[in-house]
Amino acid sequence: MSEMKRAGSWIGVDIGGTNLRVAVIDDEGCLHGWISHAHPVALRDSDFIVTEADQALRSAGRGWRDVAGMGIGVAGLVDSSTGVVLGAANLGWWGVPLGGELSRRLGVPVVIEADVAASAEAEYAALPGDPLSPWLYVSVGTGIGACLIVNDLAERVRVVLNIGHVAVTGQSGRCSCGRYGCLETVASGHALTLAAAHRFGADPGHVLHGRAATITGTEVLAAALEGDVVSQELLVAAGRACGHAVASLVELLTPRGIGLGGGVITADSPYLAAMVEAIRRGIRSPTESSIRIDCALLGERSAVIGVVALARRRLATRDGLTVT
Repeated sequence: MSEMKRAGSWIGVDIGGTNLRVAVIDDEGCLHGWISHAHPVALRDSDFIVTEADQALRSAGRGWRDVAGMGIGVAGLVDSSTGVVLGAANLGWWGVPLGGELSRRLGVPVVIEADVAASAEAEYAALPGDPLSPWLYVSVGTGIGACLIVNDLAERVRVVLNIGHVAVTGQSGRCSCGRYGCLETVASGHALTLAAAHRFGADPGHVLHGRAATITGTEVLAAALEGDVVSQELLVAAGRACGHAVASLVELLTPRGIGLGGGVITADSPYLAAMVEAIRRGIRSPTESSIRIDCALLGERSAVIGVVALARRRLATRDGLTVT
């Protein structure tokens, strides 16, 4: 493990719809003390964040005296200026003043961002070649989110798009947000596992019948890659539904490039293939038909890396400093 500069370490936290990821990041951007696991279904307070951050610091050989700040990406809508989680349906959080609460408790500045904006920031910085602008990032995991990045000479602007809760024609399933027919009810990782549980559970002869009640998206993908027709159908249907929604965003926002990430997006998945095909078929503008589409490069570490970059920039701006 490389030596980290004291008082220059940052803690990055990614609270997704299912998983929690934490790391200590030094001034050179190297990750230390990496933690990744499923978090409790019902998150009642911030104790679990402090516990995991403590563990990451111990693993990195550091303590809170060495921490310059903390960035937290949350799967939902947030007000970064106040540190309030406005709504995170998959977490059951509404109007939670997470940033202020943790800052007072830990004695370090805490910045809250939408996790999709954090991932978009990191993936955009990792793109090969000249930066594309505008650039649309779409993340498909437990839920679905998107972020548009507009990069000009003055600043980089990020706009979080609540695509997971747009209405899908002909769908009436109840969403975690309390409404009906949202895209997440047919195209998210959560929707995929529910559909698989229903299909496998109804077929006593299916190889995954006994696993239906606890099936995971990883198992559905593995079954699809092994030739299971039902799993393939489920992934293709979900990917196609998401692709149609993304194509509409492309028509509206006219980005020059698209990035696709999140736990459901893997290079070998029928979901990704169906999604990309639906995007390209759904784009009506000739100038957008050849749009560049990239898969995420950083994987599960993207939000942790991105939220620290955003936190450093936000706090430097507040203090009148420059971050390169």
